[in-house]
Amino acid sequence: MGHKLHKQIAAAAVIILVLLAWALRHYAPYSGRSSVKAAPAVVLAMEDVRLVGLGHDGKLWSAKAERVEIGQNRSIAKLSKISGGKIYDGSKVVLNAKAGEAVYDTYSKNLALSSGVEIQGEDGQKVAGNGLVWNSQTSSLRSMGGVSFQTKWGNASVGRLVADLKSKELKMWNISMRIRLSGADELQEAR
Repeated sequence: MGHKLHKQIAAAAVIILVLLAWALRHYAPYSGRSSVKAAPAVVLAMEDVRLVGLGHDGKLWSAKAERVEIGQNRSIAKLSKISGGKIYDGSKVVLNAKAGEAVYDTYSKNLALSSGVEIQGEDGQKVAGNGLVWNSQTSSLRSMGGVSFQTKWGNASVGRLVADLKSKELKMWNISMRIRLSGADELQEAR
């Protein structure tokens, strides 16, 4: 009889252990899950906003957006339907921007513009495409794929573009260009 009682106690103990393990499964370090629920990807959303990106030396960029979402890590901001965007180099506006969306990363200082991006330079140059990235640390604009480039001298379809505003250098790859020769007579006379 004592042997049968030991078996019943052992079976009850196993059942209690299984029930406890099941009830506490989210707290176990080996379960691969945390007992704390993950915070949502977006922690703050604002509508009809004028947002300014600031650095150590002042404004990096500013834009009016229909919607701004701040990410969970608070270093990523997503802007939607951007108009009146301005990109600064020092305290001077060097580019004007318009885009369907943008993502700003405070760590890398990258402002990634996408969905119908239009950038206009101080001398009337225009760049349009579906993806352009401005880096405030290097004062550079680079395309993420093909873009169209327009100046008073002509138009170009470009496979890739990198503009360094500090050195005033523009690099383009895979170019198909159309140049306006209406000013060719003026150029000839200037020589």
